[in-house]
Amino acid sequence: MEPVLEVKDLNISLKEGCNTYKAVENVSFSIGKGQTLGIIGESGSGKSLTCMAILGLLPADVWDYDAEIVLNGKSLPFRDNKAMRGYRGTDIALIMQNPMSAFNPVMTIKRHFEETLAAHKNWNKNQIKAAALEMLSQMRIKNPETVYNSYPFQCSGGMLQRIMIALAVIMEPSVLIADEPTTALDLTVQFEIIKLINQMRKKYNTSVVIVSHDLNVIAGIADEIAVMYSGFIVEQAPAEEVLNSPLHPYTAGLFRSRPSYSKERLSEISGQPLSLKQRNSMCMFSERCPLKGEGCSNFEMLAHKVSDDHFVRCCAKEMTKTSA
Repeated sequence: MEPVLEVKDLNISLKEGCNTYKAVENVSFSIGKGQTLGIIGESGSGKSLTCMAILGLLPADVWDYDAEIVLNGKSLPFRDNKAMRGYRGTDIALIMQNPMSAFNPVMTIKRHFEETLAAHKNWNKNQIKAAALEMLSQMRIKNPETVYNSYPFQCSGGMLQRIMIALAVIMEPSVLIADEPTTALDLTVQFEIIKLINQMRKKYNTSVVIVSHDLNVIAGIADEIAVMYSGFIVEQAPAEEVLNSPLHPYTAGLFRSRPSYSKERLSEISGQPLSLKQRNSMCMFSERCPLKGEGCSNFEMLAHKVSDDHFVRCCAKEMTKTSA
């Protein structure tokens, strides 16, 4: 299967005066038509930075980044904001993690749809309204016309997230990036949002990149999972393999820390991730790792192939089979 989206050797650095600090290193992945890639990791791991870089939304005065990003066989001009406007919304769309701050509070939902569609379609207001109401209905929004004429503050967080999904998929993009789409929503609404994203993926055969710190969210939708830690993808494999047989000690730690009715106390990963200024050539996870050995202090975070579609960045003998 030809990949719809390919990200090759993405590196992102924070610029601070004359210094630069690496935030994301050597991130590569691809996603096929209609497939879902789940990217999971704790705050500060580089998940959202990766998404913003793909969309060309990182401010150049703060971030320095480089990669080869290919969408539908064409290289994305991610450094050219003007050129990227032709891709955003039509070919690649974003669902943001905080719907309350993603909408202009002084614009109605109607106005948000009009501005979104006017930028890409030569439609009149009646055509825009018809398309918007149809999409809002698909989001299972009751009284879509009332919502269409409402202001964001008149809608709940779950409602705004549904509207944001509608705005993202109304142009039927090839790739949909969902950055923490269930943040600050209750469990019932989280389930409904994930279900809606999956339904839209199937209906429009859209490829989805979904980012979350919640394993349960990723497990419910992903075909493949990439686990990020301190700027690196430390494990990547088909979802079933990662969920049933996690190999990297960080991935295993994440699974042990999942809430469970059978546990009296949550398991935790001791220590804290390294800050950008603390990162060096050693394994980023070594100070927190239960498998730490002599070689970990000099490990250069190389990827090791466990199988054709499963790799791990770890030098522990239990993890490593063949060098990628």
